[in-house]
Amino acid sequence: MLFNKLLKGKKEEPPQRKTRSPQERQAEAKARTKVNRIMHQKVDVKDLRVGMFVAELDIPWEESPFMFQGVELKGPNEILAIQEACSYVYVDYDEFSLDGATVPDPATTAPTPSSTEKYAVTVEEEFETAVEVHQLASQSVQTLFEEIRLGSEVDGAKVKQAVNGCVDSIMRNPDASIWLTRIQAKSEATARHSMNVAALSIIIGKSLNMSERELEDVGVCGMLHDVGKTSVSTEVVSKAGPLSDEELLEMRMHTRYGRDILMSTKSVMSGAADVAHAHHERVDGTGYPRGLDDDRIPALAKIVAIAEAYDTMTTMQVYRDALSPSAALQELYACRGTQFDEDYVIRFIDAIGIFPPGSVIEMVNGEVGIVLANTTDKLRPRVIIILDADKEAAPQRIVDLSQLETDDSGNVYQIKTTHSDGSFGIDVSEFQRAGLRIG
Repeated sequence: MLFNKLLKGKKEEPPQRKTRSPQERQAEAKARTKVNRIMHQKVDVKDLRVGMFVAELDIPWEESPFMFQGVELKGPNEILAIQEACSYVYVDYDEFSLDGATVPDPATTAPTPSSTEKYAVTVEEEFETAVEVHQLASQSVQTLFEEIRLGSEVDGAKVKQAVNGCVDSIMRNPDASIWLTRIQAKSEATARHSMNVAALSIIIGKSLNMSERELEDVGVCGMLHDVGKTSVSTEVVSKAGPLSDEELLEMRMHTRYGRDILMSTKSVMSGAADVAHAHHERVDGTGYPRGLDDDRIPALAKIVAIAEAYDTMTTMQVYRDALSPSAALQELYACRGTQFDEDYVIRFIDAIGIFPPGSVIEMVNGEVGIVLANTTDKLRPRVIIILDADKEAAPQRIVDLSQLETDDSGNVYQIKTTHSDGSFGIDVSEFQRAGLRIG
């Protein structure tokens, strides 16, 4: 089962339990159930969210695939495992970590409204503009980094101009920008990575209700977080493979180089230097270069750290495959409170969705598609179907899972699992250029 697979390779052994008679276990279960049903909220499995704590199932725990009584939903795999085993569960809201999240009334079966009502424009309408904005911004960053390598100062006005366009686009519809971070996922250029991190940082800031000025600041920090790599040798930065210990030490110096470059630039907000210096610090104090703990890491550095880690994990490297977006989100969630700020991780997942735009997904019926945009139901995005159940090319069509649309057999579309870019021969970037209809 899915949950058991997740536990493979973990070093921790489950705690030893005291031996109890069947009668004792039954009595305890009945007592626990009586209390739980007063304290817990009954939830249809289709309404589960990452961050919920499932305290009780609609079947006995010993008949379920789970090793422990109580399941924290850390990612889509746990949700899918619950959905396979149960029709409804009971959620402990004292353990539910998604701030502000609400669960629909299970008695309500009507489809949820489409996400197009949430934003000023649809992802289709914004996509072309977002492409232009990101291309111009990426070119600006590339030029900026080349000038810095030649000894020029950072041109703060150009950076702000590039970031402003991104902020405007994300305010209209962030899904278009999330798409673009996926389309460029194979690029290993520092400039492209910086552009992606800027966009993702702005999206986190938007989820925190930052003002447009604050979004500009976090975008600038994201765009310039790796500026110190311009002072690291090209051989190390562009090496196609794991770094040696000596090379790793040199690479880690980019945080100090970045601080020095930005502190000497008056036209860029001072906080950008702090972020460049601290974006590899970890809230448990295990990061570098100074081993800062939670309270000493600047808030903007915590945001950029999450955006940077997500983009890195979902980017193909010569020495490793990229993670699928959902797998990367699950990794971030697993590292919340240790490597990354817990609240910001939850906000990030809530902002880009369990199945982020640009994700390759497989349906229960075997059809394959790419997530187009989120809806008000994070587990039911709008999807572009591109392969049929036999994994053959199919006429492209958009399916809105939040509207409970059905396939040719009359079954409601439901996502079975996610795949990394490249699965089934699907390269999201190349597929879009070859004619994937978005805008």
